[in-house]
Amino acid sequence: MTLDDHFFLEEIIRYFSFDNQKKNICVAVSGGVDSMVLLNLLLNVPNITLSVAHCNFTLRDQESNEDEIFVRNFCVRKHILCHIKRFNTLDFSKKRKLSIQMAARKLRYDWFEELLKYYEYIALGHHLNDSIETFFINMMRGTGIKGLLGIPRKKRKFIRPLSNFTKKEILHYAQIKNIKWRLDSTNKNEKYIRNKIRLVSSTFSDLFYKGFKKSIEYLNQENSFIEKEIQRIHQEITVEKKNNPFLWKIECKKIKNLQPLSFYLFKFFFPYGFCDIKNLKHLLHAQSGKQLLSKKYRIVKNRDYWILVEKKFLEAKNKKVHIIQNIKFCCIMDFLPIRIEFFLDPKKENYKNMSFIDFDKIQFPLQLRTWRKGDFFFPLNMKGKKKLSKYYKDKKFSFLEKEQTWLLVNGNGNIILVIGNRLDDRFKITEKTKRILGVKI
Repeated sequence: MTLDDHFFLEEIIRYFSFDNQKKNICVAVSGGVDSMVLLNLLLNVPNITLSVAHCNFTLRDQESNEDEIFVRNFCVRKHILCHIKRFNTLDFSKKRKLSIQMAARKLRYDWFEELLKYYEYIALGHHLNDSIETFFINMMRGTGIKGLLGIPRKKRKFIRPLSNFTKKEILHYAQIKNIKWRLDSTNKNEKYIRNKIRLVSSTFSDLFYKGFKKSIEYLNQENSFIEKEIQRIHQEITVEKKNNPFLWKIECKKIKNLQPLSFYLFKFFFPYGFCDIKNLKHLLHAQSGKQLLSKKYRIVKNRDYWILVEKKFLEAKNKKVHIIQNIKFCCIMDFLPIRIEFFLDPKKENYKNMSFIDFDKIQFPLQLRTWRKGDFFFPLNMKGKKKLSKYYKDKKFSFLEKEQTWLLVNGNGNIILVIGNRLDDRFKITEKTKRILGVKI
């Protein structure tokens, strides 16, 4: 065994020696030199069960099919289980309006996520040159420290055992071990930015790669420190946070005091799709009820707080009108968005937190919905009618509380009950009431 053999194998074995348990690993193999070297190295590592995943993106006609045959034949000779998936990448890119490269990436990783149901890890052939290319691409686009870290060696269940090796080292190892591989003709196409950087980086000296590895290590350490500090401040500004449904309540005053403000606004809210820092700053000084929308989320200004929620939760839920066709002697409406119990002529033991309605004034079908512009009712124990928007304002309801408060509406359109708050005076029980309907949430 040569020095090169020791160099590669010892590094790979050390990478997998964090425990003695047998690992079930699927290797992503394109047929190129990187993935073929990785596969050959892993064949010599103890305590590993290997399978292979090959993507045929059908972009290079016969060349793509020959890559597939090459990988399949290698797996047959080595008695390795081989998963092969064919994609119509061109159609997918057109439908999703993605570049060919981004479409292929999404197809590939979506399939890998499916495979991870059966494997502990997906091993990928990325190496140090790939990290350098990613570094320069992100730098040209504009990025923070995280974008300069290159490609992570391990992220969730995706591992990259060759991360510390250069392309030159991998090619040298393939040659001395007589490892066969396939060439991808598109790697020479200079219309892709990555390929241009690849050609330039191939001329860098060994000293450059050594220095780059050190720089990445330092950047990782600095990024780790920053992330811990961000997490600490995240807890300081948070009043409430929950996941089902997702809601994050934040104190505006504490956000305003953060310096540099633009940096913190980006770190906290970019993951939720809010990229315009100027708009976020304006929202800090906006009136209560103002909001910002991203693709999936929205931030609502509620007096001295921001409330960040998922759009789909409120939009889908609150546009729907729920119909109640009839009410029996005692029934629980579990199919509604809130759990409501109805009691005809309720017993005293059920009176707690109950609203009482004159049943004979009800017209079916009833509706359960949230407020609409122009809604009004006659609040119990108050004079005259009142717009629901004014009632909510007087009660100091937040924008979200307005959207999550349900109304029980009569068949003729009159509001019977603001559930959990106030009954309409027209439906109260009197001396003439013959049947009482109790409503409880």
